[in-house]
Amino acid sequence: MNGIHMRRFRNIPPLQYLMGFEAAARLESFSKAANELGLSQSAISHEMRLLEERVGQLLFIRQGRSVRLTDAGRDYQRSVGLSLENLEAGYRRLEPYRKSGSVVIYAPQDFAARWLLPRLHDLRKENPSCEPWIDTSGAAIDFENREISIAIMRAREIDPAFKSIALFEDKLVAVASPILVPRKLKKPAELLFYPLIHDERTEGWSDWFTSAGVETADISAGLDFSDSDLALQAAERGLGIALVSLPLIQSSLIQSALIQPQAHVLQTGHTWYAVSTAKELNDPITQQVWNWLSALATNAKSEVSSK
Repeated sequence: MNGIHMRRFRNIPPLQYLMGFEAAARLESFSKAANELGLSQSAISHEMRLLEERVGQLLFIRQGRSVRLTDAGRDYQRSVGLSLENLEAGYRRLEPYRKSGSVVIYAPQDFAARWLLPRLHDLRKENPSCEPWIDTSGAAIDFENREISIAIMRAREIDPAFKSIALFEDKLVAVASPILVPRKLKKPAELLFYPLIHDERTEGWSDWFTSAGVETADISAGLDFSDSDLALQAAERGLGIALVSLPLIQSSLIQSALIQPQAHVLQTGHTWYAVSTAKELNDPITQQVWNWLSALATNAKSEVSSK
């Protein structure tokens, strides 16, 4: 295995050489680079000679106390700079793993912003030892190869190999700013007089209108977003009417930032789930967050049944 990696990365010089090269190239001086890195000028000069021998190119033109890059050096500077920045960024991303009590909660952007964020204070209050890290990267959910404690997903059903909590059904409603639609609309077809906002969810406006019994012509006009939360922000700014999962915008409806101009609800057949694994739930802090989500789901179901 080590031999394979050596062959694969055989053209990469020692990291110390690359750090010295980046500093010398940026500062145009071996002495200034040495001061920045806590080395002697002779050490930097020696490392740069070894680096040039390693890459087989003259990287610097020496001019007395200063240096400047050759054309090859400028090209190499871009690669080295990006590589070092990526390594530094990767190190910073490790910070949550060094925290005691870190729980990585993966969630889509709209769910995290609209449902989870308003409840984080309560989560921290009830579980003071928890350090939540909210991951909205949109990458595939993979408990084996990615650092995920609990994932939030929208699905029809969940693989029984996973632990899951059914949080609430996904129901789509039309929402708009009261600036754009100042009053309730009596009929679903009246929405066609307003600009519609589209996102990339499976169900769209054609599904909503069809389920409401409205035959529509072309409804593709209007703003399009790949991010459902951006689509919702556009609706809040009065740019059109958006379709959104009802549980995600309850607080916006209560605060009158948005209104539901028409009462029709599209039943998607999907449910919002919290998903984890037995391995992840062996962690006591992750189990606390899991219990907190379970309690919220139970309370939500009780509220629905009492109505």
